[in-house]
Amino acid sequence: MPLPVTAIARVGVLTRDCRAAAAQYARFFGINNWRVADCAGRTADGNEYAHRQAVGYANGVGFELIEPQSGLWADELARCGEGPSHVVIPAPDWAALTQAQAATGLGTVAEHEEHGGRRRLLDSRTALGGLGLVFADADALIPHGEPLHLPGDAILPVQKLYQVSVMVRDLDAAKARFRALLGVEVWVDIGIDSAQMPGCEYYGKPVEHTARLAIGRRGGACFELVEPLSGPTVYRDALDRRGECVHHIMVSLAPPQDFQRAAAELAPRGIVVGQSASIPGLMAFAYFDGGQSLAGLFVEVIQPLADNWLELMFPSPEIARIVVGD
Repeated sequence: MPLPVTAIARVGVLTRDCRAAAAQYARFFGINNWRVADCAGRTADGNEYAHRQAVGYANGVGFELIEPQSGLWADELARCGEGPSHVVIPAPDWAALTQAQAATGLGTVAEHEEHGGRRRLLDSRTALGGLGLVFADADALIPHGEPLHLPGDAILPVQKLYQVSVMVRDLDAAKARFRALLGVEVWVDIGIDSAQMPGCEYYGKPVEHTARLAIGRRGGACFELVEPLSGPTVYRDALDRRGECVHHIMVSLAPPQDFQRAAAELAPRGIVVGQSASIPGLMAFAYFDGGQSLAGLFVEVIQPLADNWLELMFPSPEIARIVVGD
């Protein structure tokens, strides 16, 4: 009995300063309205924790920027540094979640009341490649706290949360765990090989590398698992720096000219393209390195090179739906 995962309401990112990070997210994603609140609770083993969080949305894509003050989030920040940490999943039925936890063996790390609602952090990181799972009911998902309005326009349109990507050391083992724990049954396997992809670059320089990845979906939640194999990649960098971890999200499909404009605008702000490649006649892909500006979050952008690129790459409508959703 897997966990009741139906959608991802927010992506959680650990940062040393949630207000400063929110200002940068406003300038990248166009999120102008935030709510900043202080939260506290006690872990299942009795240790207190506290943090400040800024919550904002862009076209339904939610972010919660966590600034740890003490306890479990502070420990993770000290151990792994800034970066994406967890996803928040709607929890309409707490009894069903508790039953699924018993079936999967995933315990509860912490639980607290928030805005009249309830949040529960599961002990999922070891099993799910560093991915933290927070379940929250409808009341807890309502942003609360001090309003914070920040200027900024989206660099590229935020369309939807296409995927959350996790770096793993063993792709097959990770797929099996995501299948057992989250109910992701079908995976789309894709290989990355610079010998077959012209123009592969790593921070602006030609590179030879290989990796393999798999994309799977349950409901509205799409996960990508990436195992680096050889050569320099942003994937390997993440594993070396943070261990298995959440690494990037994808929220935009953009024409090449729009991507180039965005890259030129972002470079002077310190947000550079960390890795890029293309499949001739079909699509190109690239990762913006958020670095300090986006508190360690990388953002993938796919650039279609043909109107029917998706059909050409994935002739099966069901496989295409797994990759990009409905």
